[in-house]
Amino acid sequence: MCDIPVVVANEETVVRALRECHVRKGKLRDNVFRPAAGTDEVSVMRHTYMMSDSCKTKAKEIASGDPNNPYVGFAAITVESVRSVNSEVTDTREEFCGHAHISHGIIVPVDEPLDPGLSLRIRTLNDKARLLIDPTPDAETWTGAQIEIQG
Repeated sequence: MCDIPVVVANEETVVRALRECHVRKGKLRDNVFRPAAGTDEVSVMRHTYMMSDSCKTKAKEIASGDPNNPYVGFAAITVESVRSVNSEVTDTREEFCGHAHISHGIIVPVDEPLDPGLSLRIRTLNDKARLLIDPTPDAETWTGAQIEIQG
């Protein structure tokens, strides 16, 4: 049973789990909010409900499949910011309670250039997101800066 509301509110903060491949020289790379080829969505966690420690546990679990690309932190963004670029955030609890997708409505083509409109959305989301590097990635709990973004 998942006690999180199905409707994702504008005020919510969602986080994208980051691996080393998502960060370069202390900045988010363009691949953070870029969907995989053949899709229009990226996975996020509903931090407002899951909270920092649960998000970190899940992020480390996800990253554990590739020891050469470890978990390093989060990109935090409000749902309102995502929707401001005409992308959508929807609950996808069938993955796990607290899971959501940011859907851009534009499928990334396989072996073709990225749609200019989608490229602009991705850059804008990167600019609006807050990079939170985990100061203690091996610890079980989140010890970094506050993640939840206030109004």
